[in-house]
This record gives sequence, structure tokens and C-alpha cells, in this order.
Amino acid sequence: MRCKRLRRGTTQEICSGESEAPVRAVRASRGPEILPLIDVQMTPLLSDWRNLVRASGMQGLIREIAASSEVVELDADHVLLRPSALSLVKHEVVQMIEEAVSKGAGHPVAVRFTADERARDALTLSLIEEAERRAARKAMIEAFKSDPFVQKCLEVFNGTVDE
Repeated sequence: MRCKRLRRGTTQEICSGESEAPVRAVRASRGPEILPLIDVQMTPLLSDWRNLVRASGMQGLIREIAASSEVVELDADHVLLRPSALSLVKHEVVQMIEEAVSKGAGHPVAVRFTADERARDALTLSLIEEAERRAARKAMIEAFKSDPFVQKCLEVFNGTVDE
């Protein structure tokens, strides 16, 4: 490689040619692992809870607590939930969830939590939503891979699709 100083007495140089070791960008990974699909079935009770949570406009921590709890009972006047973590179920949190659910329902709804935590494999709104996200991602990848333009590009450039 040849270099030429810009001015006398300075260390700035203009270099031409290739460096001794070309710089190459190497991809460290291929993105997040594609997780397997989750086989779950929506129950009427959970469907009603989902509609109520959506109507409530809950966000953040209180939504996550509500969505990750198992629905034990649900009717027009009350909801009984089994939480994923008892340590998160404080009086203020229950009150915020109750206010949001009441607002979404359009009338007062009592929200209560059981004194025990839900089973690890319990059917929850969070699990249903995760199953839907995984299914949507898999469908998107399959649709991309089967697109005629993508297929032609793979054929012409002898390429592969990284998921």
C-alpha cells in the first residue's frame, strides 16, 4: 500500500491500494431462533377475558399481570384470577386492574386474585398471544419463501433464505 502525507509536519496521509488484510463484515448470527409453534385452544372463558382486557386499554405491568394470570371465574360483576407471581399482586396493582376492567366493561367489575400461584402450564392470555405471534411469524416466513419472485431470485443467484 502506498501512502502520501497531506502536509509536511503532519501525520495525516492519503493512502491508495488495498490494505494488507481486507476488512470483511462477518455476520455474527442469523437472528433470533424460530421457536416452535404452541398448540393451544382458546376457551370461551379466556376469550371473554381477552375481550375485556382489550376493551380496558391496560398497558405495561398491569396488563402483563392480568394477561399472565389464569382466569378461574369470570362473569359480568367479577373476575377471579390465579396470578403467575404472588409477589406482583399488591393492593395498588389490583386496584389499577379493577379500574381498567371496570372502564372497559362500562360498569363496576370486582377483580380478585387467588392466594396461590397458577401452574406453570396453565392456559393464559399471554400464552395464547405468544402462540399467535409464533404462528404469524411462521406463516410470514413460509409466504416469503414461497413467493415466486423470491423463488426466482434463489434460483438465479443460487441462494438460500436465512430464517
